[in-house]
Amino acid sequence: MAINLANGGTVAQQMAPAMFPLMLLSSLIGLAVFPLAGMYRRHTRSTSLRDIRLILRGSTMLVLCLMAASAVFEVTKAVPFAAFIIQLGLMILLLSALRVVARSRELNRQNARLMAEHQDKVPVLLVGTGASCDLFVRSLRNTHSKYQPVGIIDDARNTMGLYFHDVQIIGSLLDADRVVERLKTWDHLPRRLFLTEPITHFESDGIRKLTSWCESNGIAVSRVPGLGEEGQDAANGCIINPEEILERPQKAVERSMLREMFRGRRVLVTGAGGSIGSELARQIASFDPAELVMIDHCEFNAYSIDMDLSQNFPDVPRRMYIASIRNASRVNDIFERHRPELVFNAAALKHVPMVEMNPCEGVLTNVIGTRNVADAARNYGAIAMVQVSTDKAVNTTNVMGATKRVAEFYVQAQDRVTNGTEEETRFFSVRFGNVLGSSGSLIPLFQRQISNGGPLTVTDPRMERYFMTIREAVQLTLVAAASGLKMESSHGEIFVLDMGRPVKIVDLAERMIRLAGLKPYEDIDIEFIGIRPGEKLFEELFDASEKRHECGIPGVGSARPEGIPVARLRAMIRKLEQAAAEGDELAAKRLLKELVPGYGANGLRPVPISEFSSKPIFKSAGTNAANAVSQSEGENPELLPAGS
Repeated sequence: MAINLANGGTVAQQMAPAMFPLMLLSSLIGLAVFPLAGMYRRHTRSTSLRDIRLILRGSTMLVLCLMAASAVFEVTKAVPFAAFIIQLGLMILLLSALRVVARSRELNRQNARLMAEHQDKVPVLLVGTGASCDLFVRSLRNTHSKYQPVGIIDDARNTMGLYFHDVQIIGSLLDADRVVERLKTWDHLPRRLFLTEPITHFESDGIRKLTSWCESNGIAVSRVPGLGEEGQDAANGCIINPEEILERPQKAVERSMLREMFRGRRVLVTGAGGSIGSELARQIASFDPAELVMIDHCEFNAYSIDMDLSQNFPDVPRRMYIASIRNASRVNDIFERHRPELVFNAAALKHVPMVEMNPCEGVLTNVIGTRNVADAARNYGAIAMVQVSTDKAVNTTNVMGATKRVAEFYVQAQDRVTNGTEEETRFFSVRFGNVLGSSGSLIPLFQRQISNGGPLTVTDPRMERYFMTIREAVQLTLVAAASGLKMESSHGEIFVLDMGRPVKIVDLAERMIRLAGLKPYEDIDIEFIGIRPGEKLFEELFDASEKRHECGIPGVGSARPEGIPVARLRAMIRKLEQAAAEGDELAAKRLLKELVPGYGANGLRPVPISEFSSKPIFKSAGTNAANAVSQSEGENPELLPAGS
């Protein structure tokens, strides 16, 4: 081709005999020269501008050798100098094109693989476009990272809309208010905010506004992990993020549907100072409600969430009440004053051992309190009341689960009353398992035990639980409520959140030790302390008597128990209220047994405090820890203290 182009597109007759010898010489010289130039030592997956230098070196060496060889043979002496120059240009172009095509094919395969894995990745937002950001984004292309960048916030102006590699710059820290307003419109918020430089590197006012907004919306803020450091957030004594412990992708929700539901409406949350209630209050506040009314019986919890909202959502009208949902007249006064349109009942006594020792208190809060809130929601014309429930209500063996099951029955019965009348108030229950990082749950307990040098206390190596993060549980609760309102008929729906596979508690303990940069059974031991009354080895999300249904909500299923007629339920609850108010524990447990199928006679005896002793029953011994299973004949072991 070079000879053809050198002669204006035709091959002179005297050049024809030189064609084949020249091609043969080029091939032989290329076989010798290209390896010497280092062209075959570079993988096509890493093709970059540096490869152009190798191609230039190899092509130049080949052409120079070819010119020297052509001068030796008579048949090739007539080849003009221009042909060699053209051949050099063509070789550089074609060899570069071949490598670019190979690299493109590899990138396409990699992108297809990343798209397939996209659902399993954690969406993250990056701050800064320096060297650390460059290295981090590049590393994501070539590793099976769990992170997926969804945007970059630059620390300079006039870069919005540009792409840094293949990640779009969504704004500047110098205009943090505009960035926050844009993030509010996103349907799917990032799970993490990574600072690619030390926080002092960024404009102070802008980074403060951004991090404050992220923290108020449950978006974890941290330094970008170095290469190979993913998953080491807890090393060197740092606080462990519950999201790092959950070995499955969190469910993503569409915020547009939630924004449509809550914007401009009056919303009431009970138990607003607790783990679930406070997250409910924060997420609802982010959707600009007309008013947010909160109830909590604990002064400190009420103060904490009120201060949190005043700092992060100062423009949202709110009212905090220190009150107990056990007090029906107080609940009615609050409802009459504010006339909430949407009601979320997150107030509950949730700790299995505590409620087992105080069954009457569990009845008064979990059953009577729920009845008071549900009745007030109907009497004052709320659009919907959502009951936060638990997997411990399913096939329960403890008082806490039995009381939450009765609460589910009451909410279901109220929804069926709505279906049979002209009233409009809807009632839903949302059921999920243990929440990572909630008050009194595993993460804070294990963190304290690791900080103290161990041991970590687990009741039995066989125990399994369902887990999800607080943010995930609350988001799906809001989605279930929003979607439930769109359903045309009322069936007493219990929405059950998809929590993935159950996790062994001992595996969770070992993982937290490793996240802290330590070795299980060597640096930190694990003690198996035996079971306590009311606990189960395995939790379930559906009762055997419930009919399971697809409700059309991603990440959410539904159950429809047969339920209890509302008249009988009201009568039994009145008896429960009387027994609990009088402190008659045995009578309260008998009534729970009559109401809750499967809550057996083993729950009717008084529980002495000695049965909740934290004295270890047996201890792990390194690799022999698994043998401890045979040493416990109990049926219902759990952690100390119990999870939520």
